[in-house]
Amino acid sequence: MAGIGFELKQILRERTLTAVLKTFGYSAILSSGPWVISMIIILGIGLANIYLYHTQDPTQTMLKASVTYVSALALSSVYTGFFQLPFTRFIADRMYEKRHYLILPNFLGIIILTIIGGLIISLPLAIFLFDTQSNFFVLLYVTLFIVLSCVWIANILAASLKLYKQVILFYLAGYALIYLVAYLLRDFGILGLLIAFIIGNSLLFILLFLGIIYYYPSYNKANNRFIRFDAFQNIYGKFYWKLGFSGMFYNIAIWIDKVIFWFSPIVGYIVIGKLHASMVYDFPIFLAYLSIIPGMAIFFFRLEVDFAKSYEQFYRAINKHSALSQIKYHKQQMINAVTRSIQEILFVQGMFNILLFLSAETIFELFSLPKLYLPLFYVDVIGVQLQLGFMSILAYLYYLDKQKEALLYTLAFVLLNALLTWVSIQMGPYFYGYGYSVALLILFVSSIRTLNKILQELDYQTFMLQ
Repeated sequence: MAGIGFELKQILRERTLTAVLKTFGYSAILSSGPWVISMIIILGIGLANIYLYHTQDPTQTMLKASVTYVSALALSSVYTGFFQLPFTRFIADRMYEKRHYLILPNFLGIIILTIIGGLIISLPLAIFLFDTQSNFFVLLYVTLFIVLSCVWIANILAASLKLYKQVILFYLAGYALIYLVAYLLRDFGILGLLIAFIIGNSLLFILLFLGIIYYYPSYNKANNRFIRFDAFQNIYGKFYWKLGFSGMFYNIAIWIDKVIFWFSPIVGYIVIGKLHASMVYDFPIFLAYLSIIPGMAIFFFRLEVDFAKSYEQFYRAINKHSALSQIKYHKQQMINAVTRSIQEILFVQGMFNILLFLSAETIFELFSLPKLYLPLFYVDVIGVQLQLGFMSILAYLYYLDKQKEALLYTLAFVLLNALLTWVSIQMGPYFYGYGYSVALLILFVSSIRTLNKILQELDYQTFMLQ
């Protein structure tokens, strides 16, 4: 993805306000991807249904559609989470080896496996969850699950394309189509909304798929197959099991507090089929997640521009047997890049959160939410900022190939978030949200200490422990 960093840095060299806005706008969209944009679209459709279209029982219809979509989003992210990081590492290794011709065939291979596995998992799951719904509804859910799973996999390569402007247009086209189709099918209720989600995400996947085919070659004398499964074989190295479980644990962790609230007899209730929701917890936490966009933009830019450059220079100096002073200099540049990125993330996100706190009452009035939830929203916003910081530390651990440390931290994220969320529910409404935020505070502080120790000992470990 360093190619994207180079392109973004070129834009920023114009030294104009427009260039700054373009740079961090691109970074925000590329880093947020389908997850955050999906939430924005769902909120937009909900507001339109309530305030513009005046459809029959719009609130309940939108709530059922949102819960169905979010469940598919959550389950597909956990399902594909096991493949995303190992496949990303496989791609990075092939790029380093200049074997770009292997990327597209293996992408096609993992898409085929994703579809087959998704069908095997989602069909019985949909039948179980929606036993009171029609067969057509079950078919739509299975289709949505598979399409979203394919989007997650395609999104891995999307950010590596130098056609980043086109990729952003792909995102906008896909999610604009969701909004358009939702409007056209508004009289069909939840089925119309599910069809809109499927059509929009399908367009997004097709566009990303075509962009990947255009950008990466598939033919080479060393490759005589159009579809390959090398990422799961030992031809080019072993499968990265630690990365697989780490990705899966992280996706489980970011949903587990919601699931506990959904199925808690105190604050959860049935919405559709066997799917639950928690009005007390859901809206504040999902609104809080939207506040992550500025921090994500800063992190993406600093990771791909500053850290990637100093990281490459450090290992290039080692490979070329440069002087020890040069190696230590580049190591210090890496440390400075990490420090600067974390400081900027906390500062920019903190300033944005202050503005959010000041306008929170207006936002809640807009969504017709009880102001009783405001304290929970404030806690969730702080928790989301801590999650952004923790996620940035994980990214650096992955960059430095500290797979064991990343695996332990993601597993700890699952356990701490689950335990403390359950405790917060037992303690009463004033403590809702604190389990999620306190868990991330513990992980963020601890992971910073771990990363600092790794960076300080990086040159020693590189020479003495390899």
